Amino acid sequence: MRVLALALLLTGLLAAPPMTWAVEPDEVLEDAGLEARARELSKGLRCLVCRNESIDESNADL
Repeated sequence: MRVLALALLLTGLLAAPPMTWAVEPDEVLEDAGLEARARELSKGLRCLVCRNESIDESNADL
């Protein structure tokens, strides 16, 4: 039982940081080069909800 509790705790600790590293859609990066690169990437990725729109154009909450 202790091993299971420890495993769950470690899984939770390892899964938490990526959620805190997320960037909000209206957030602008400090480095202009990185911001331009991020915008180019978001224009090439398609929204899972809208399907026809890029992530950059989408207003979906997802």
